[in-house]
Amino acid sequence: MAIATARQISIRRLKERDQPLLEEMYTDSIPPAEVMGLPPRDPDRRREWLQELREGINLVAFVDGTLAGHLVVMRDEGRGEIVAFVRPEFRRQGVAMALAQEAVELARKENLTALWVLIETTNVAARRGLLKFGFEREWATMREMQLAYPLRSPEKTL
Repeated sequence: MAIATARQISIRRLKERDQPLLEEMYTDSIPPAEVMGLPPRDPDRRREWLQELREGINLVAFVDGTLAGHLVVMRDEGRGEIVAFVRPEFRRQGVAMALAQEAVELARKENLTALWVLIETTNVAARRGLLKFGFEREWATMREMQLAYPLRSPEKTL
């Protein structure tokens, strides 16, 4: 009988050398129906989109040496908009949670007041994970909802 072993998840800021792996991850993992138009299906537009995301806090997750996920925080009027993706074969293994935890710490250091994300209402797994993490629903329509995570500074002790 095989014994399951815990997988090693490592999170770091995106490095230039990661760009080809990131492009490959998005090319290999585009779902049959894009989620809110992302990632772009056209390879040139996808590369352009990834380049635009370089302006934010860019994090990548590696699991046992394989690029498993990507999260970006883009500054938006004192708050940070999150764009995140985890390869299907690495979902429900803590990758998104590890990326989100690192994003929260870095966003606090950049004095953002909150993080927010827009998801499709049909994405039950993402909604559950975000609510479990501590995100709160700001608004919802039949098709999409916005959730936010307030960034409160840790209480200072004297």
